[in-house]
Amino acid sequence: MTILLLLSVAFYLLSAILLWRNLVQAKPASWTLLVVPLLAIASHLAVLWGYLRTDHFDHLNITTSLSTVLNITTSLSTVALLLASLTLLRNRRAGGLLLSPIIYVFAAVSIILMVVSPANWGAQLSEANGLVVHILLSLLAYAVLMLATLYAVQLLYLNYVLKHHRSQALTGYLPPLMTVERYFFRLLSAGTVLLAIAIVSGFIFLNDMFAQGQAHKTILSLAAFVLYASVLFMHQVKRARGKTLVTTSVIASVILSLAYFGSRFVKDIILSL
Repeated sequence: MTILLLLSVAFYLLSAILLWRNLVQAKPASWTLLVVPLLAIASHLAVLWGYLRTDHFDHLNITTSLSTVLNITTSLSTVALLLASLTLLRNRRAGGLLLSPIIYVFAAVSIILMVVSPANWGAQLSEANGLVVHILLSLLAYAVLMLATLYAVQLLYLNYVLKHHRSQALTGYLPPLMTVERYFFRLLSAGTVLLAIAIVSGFIFLNDMFAQGQAHKTILSLAAFVLYASVLFMHQVKRARGKTLVTTSVIASVILSLAYFGSRFVKDIILSL
């Protein structure tokens, strides 16, 4: 486990360095930008699998409410793994994400936090298959939407650069604005659909989505979904574009993050210090 952990962290950090140098120097993607992150993701997956096996998958990160994180570090590591995998796929195409190096660094930090945290944080998970499906859908939806949010941040940055006529110094590694916007809305659409399915699965497989102490998580998740859906409606039906839609999606992501991690972060980490 220790060797895999060290390998994963080393490969992630090396991936971040190589990718940043590639972006700044505007070089064509080399085979190392595929192999090194792939090795990092593979070792990360092995560490995550081994970590979850230590308690026979009894603490799989979510309780009886939509996206209530049991073990916040395991959830963060799982999301980071999904983000790194999606980033690797995106970076093989035009319009890559400038924040990709940060994702790899975040993945390295998340796996360290997961291993050093107590394995028994959170309540035990029953063997209900429906709940497992709900958990996986929730984490996947969150990962895709967070990647879309990073594209939204890049869109805001690109708009700022172009508005202030600073693009000439950055043309070597800035992807086209329209390409970034297209990928943003694609990811936002996929993530919103996954979030809708995750919410529906929660109402199907969980006993009470509005139970005392859990209602705010469900309400925040639904509020985020409404904002995401509104952005997509305005874009697809009204053909709207621009800063307002992008900013709204970022706000929705903040709300969804509060639903997923906010209360558990305060309870399990801040109050336990």
